[in-house]
Amino acid sequence: MKKLLLALAVLVLILAALPLITGNLETRELNDNVRKELGLKFLKLSDGSVHYDVSGPQEGEIVVLVHGNAAPYFSWDKNMKALSDAGFRVVRYDLYGFGYSDRPDTVYSRELYDRQLSGLLEKLNIKGPVNLVGTSQGGSIAVYYAAKHPERVKRLALLSPFINVLPMKAMIGLIKVPGVGDYIGRVALDRININYPQKVFANTSAIPAEYTDRYMEQLSYRGFKRARLSNLRGDSLADFTAEYETVGRSSVPVLLTWGTADIVIRSDSVAGIKKAMPKLEYHEIPGGGHLVHYESPEKVNEVLVKFLKR
Repeated sequence: MKKLLLALAVLVLILAALPLITGNLETRELNDNVRKELGLKFLKLSDGSVHYDVSGPQEGEIVVLVHGNAAPYFSWDKNMKALSDAGFRVVRYDLYGFGYSDRPDTVYSRELYDRQLSGLLEKLNIKGPVNLVGTSQGGSIAVYYAAKHPERVKRLALLSPFINVLPMKAMIGLIKVPGVGDYIGRVALDRININYPQKVFANTSAIPAEYTDRYMEQLSYRGFKRARLSNLRGDSLADFTAEYETVGRSSVPVLLTWGTADIVIRSDSVAGIKKAMPKLEYHEIPGGGHLVHYESPEKVNEVLVKFLKR
């Protein structure tokens, strides 16, 4: 009993000290004046402003890229040219809470992300079926969209997508507890966010500075932690098996890629996706990490373009 109490006391001290170690990373506002200075593209949707970009030939078939928690929209930087050169018109955007998009004070649910994607396509006047490419949580967002709007999806490519299991399941359980989760978010979420890049690269000794700098920048805008906490607490990281099964029964062609060194989405998730979508096309990438499309784009681009060109 004494050892248990001592361990708890040490844990409390560590948690209490974390804010002093990391400081408060959120020191900047993200508003219209800041966006004007950035000189990027933004659209005002029902839940807030969204940072987006469109590139590639005007007449090209539409490909929409949906990022995950590992990095905002810039995580597609090394895939854009391959897709544009293949003749596709490519749309990418920052999810709410990430990058330069708003961090609305709301519930970060699967419905929020579905509204965001639907609203973006509507504002861009994209009416026909699109090719959807999603990675990590962006994969589950894409699957949910395809299950809910099957007539709007031509092909679906999933790169290490989330279905229902994350390695930090126990921590997410604590975060969902009222009071406890707020405390963890206040004292530990900065440190969790800072360390997250170490989980998504296979070669953690050579994480590019360009990635780290741009990943850290989004953490500096107020509302990131609040949005991340809401995301972890809501149904956007719940079980998507039913949606995978719905799409699996449809006529939408599905591609799944997964790197064997991925420690975020693991082999049990891949097995669950294959079971839910028995007709999918699967490509395994030996030694690939969670963000393999950024870390080793040549291993993904060829497979992705070939699938989307069919």
